[in-house]
Amino acid sequence: MKIDVHNHVGYDPAYEITRTAEELVAEMEKNNISRSVVFPFTSNPDAQEGNKIVKEAIDAYPDKLLGFFLMNPRNKDMTDQMYEYKEQGFKGVITDPRFGVDHGMRRFHELVECALVLGLPVWLHSDDKDTMRVYISPLEAMLNKYGQVKFILSSMYYDATGIAARHMNVYLDTAGDMSGSMTASKTQPIGTHRILMGSNTPYGMLRREVEKIEEAPELTKFQRSLIFHDNVERLLKL
Repeated sequence: MKIDVHNHVGYDPAYEITRTAEELVAEMEKNNISRSVVFPFTSNPDAQEGNKIVKEAIDAYPDKLLGFFLMNPRNKDMTDQMYEYKEQGFKGVITDPRFGVDHGMRRFHELVECALVLGLPVWLHSDDKDTMRVYISPLEAMLNKYGQVKFILSSMYYDATGIAARHMNVYLDTAGDMSGSMTASKTQPIGTHRILMGSNTPYGMLRREVEKIEEAPELTKFQRSLIFHDNVERLLKL
């Protein structure tokens, strides 16, 4: 079994790209991917419309797609909507620094606290190089404060692997390793039990991520199974 945790559907205004659930499922079937996590493009400011597209996708393919909803901490109805999305069957929440809410701000902490109560993991996502300039101190303080919450951290964050090594509640996905192989620089500090297969489609390719993991000489059969599916099944309680 293989489960990919990093896929976008909807419209990306930054690159003027549209990705449909049908296109993703076709790519999954071609590459023997059992299930995929999907969420909106975080560059699209209309989070509610993006979440609607994701809901339609997971309803159309309930055995193949798992949804994360996008949330802007500036949304005045944030917590009410988080409860609604949980009831709709979403498996986690994703947010992005481009919304302009620092990790140390009250609204961001409220988002994380609501996720804790709802039992949802929080994806700290970004595909924006400006994320490298995010202040690490308030981020790590927040990770410490909410140690019961499971986070997935984008590789665009400065020292993402180091942050994950210091915080046992942080997971990384393979999309950030652009070298073409799973390297010891990531697996050695944090182990393989907190690494998730993620291809970042449509910008990445499912086939490339599968090959990257399958061909990594430092990984055992057991470790590959952790990355391919065991870790995300445990994280999302599948």
